[in-house]
Amino acid sequence: MLVLTNAKVFDGREMLPGRHDVTLDGDRIAAIDDASRAPSPDASPSASDDVPAEVVDVGGMTLMPGLITSHLHPDFYKFDIFAGEKPGKELPPGVMMAIGVRTCRVLLESGFTGYSGAACAHDIDAQLKIAIAQDIIPGPRIRACGHHLGTTGDMNNSARWWKRYETPGLDICVDGPEAMRKLVREEIGRGVQTIKIFAGAGHGIPHHTTRNMARDEIASIADTAHERGTKVRAHVAGKRMILECIELGVDVVDHGDEVDEEVIEAMVAAGTFWVPSLVYLWSLFEIGYAERSGVTRAQYDHMRAMLPLAQKAGVRILIGDDYSGVFRTLLKDDPLDHQVGNYGREFAFYGEIDGLSPAEVLSWGTANAGQLLMDPPARVGVVEPGAMADLIVVDADPLADLSSLARPGETLKAVIRDGAFAIDRLPPRTKGTAA
Repeated sequence: MLVLTNAKVFDGREMLPGRHDVTLDGDRIAAIDDASRAPSPDASPSASDDVPAEVVDVGGMTLMPGLITSHLHPDFYKFDIFAGEKPGKELPPGVMMAIGVRTCRVLLESGFTGYSGAACAHDIDAQLKIAIAQDIIPGPRIRACGHHLGTTGDMNNSARWWKRYETPGLDICVDGPEAMRKLVREEIGRGVQTIKIFAGAGHGIPHHTTRNMARDEIASIADTAHERGTKVRAHVAGKRMILECIELGVDVVDHGDEVDEEVIEAMVAAGTFWVPSLVYLWSLFEIGYAERSGVTRAQYDHMRAMLPLAQKAGVRILIGDDYSGVFRTLLKDDPLDHQVGNYGREFAFYGEIDGLSPAEVLSWGTANAGQLLMDPPARVGVVEPGAMADLIVVDADPLADLSSLARPGETLKAVIRDGAFAIDRLPPRTKGTAA
């Protein structure tokens, strides 16, 4: 048992008033008590009252859910956009896995205790989950994704057509609803929990048509995935395709450049998650690649304007972006490089948008993200009894300064995964029986 005392608590939605003692029992949060109130002499002893506890006074620092990114390619780190190779083929599979192991370390050192994958090569998400569960490597909680699913001749499978690979990299393509059904089942059989599809072009990937998959193919994917308890996420930008994806049951809209009030209404009704991933578009402007990538300033400003409306309406917005490092030679201090602290920069980035509060933006990487990361009845991304004990302690008030989450070397004092310390920079403590 671990008791964290004298903590300010951000519970995933708001900062609780006062200070609190948070008790962890195994991999779960057992209790949250007001630190200023002494226990009642008439209180009945709990089953764990006689269990020796590790007691840690965090001295008024902030205890909060471990951060969660909801769009991550763990192996996308050494890809050269100018080399002509397809993603997932830039290095041997074993080296790509080593990159994934590195990404897990970077996430933990950044205060991120979970990620929902957005596609990878070589079953890396699923294999990382196994390695972490087997205590071979430390790492975050993972919702595993698989390949990018596409179709023959689509925007990811038409360039350099004379080069054929014996095995897929990041992208795999088939055609027709029955072939899609089989492919989805194969992905699930290899440990995939979220199917990723390229439903349409856009968001920096131009094509002569916005449609990348037929309607019956998307429907087959969604139906098959849901039959097996698996979610579906879609790279989709155009309004018509976004609405079609929502109608057919896609769970996560990645990017959604043309989201408007009608789309927001549809997302709320369906419970759809939205990952805007605007840092990627910002980066294209910074390096002068926006125009050639089909991105306009009006599109970017439109997405920024839609975020407060979507938040107010109740859309479950998420942080996460196309981290890779592909711009590291073009952009000084590339915010999308897989480096310690970069993932947390998104909070201040979105916090600058008028109409969004710091608590709302922070919930995109805690309470909202937890609802995607784990299926009910499990809970994560919140500080409440019964939730998974994935937590961090920061020597800062993140609601007063969202950028503090991008400075983990300065502010991050502890990372707790499944109730155990993964990173411990807290003062020494003693064993004893919790009072």
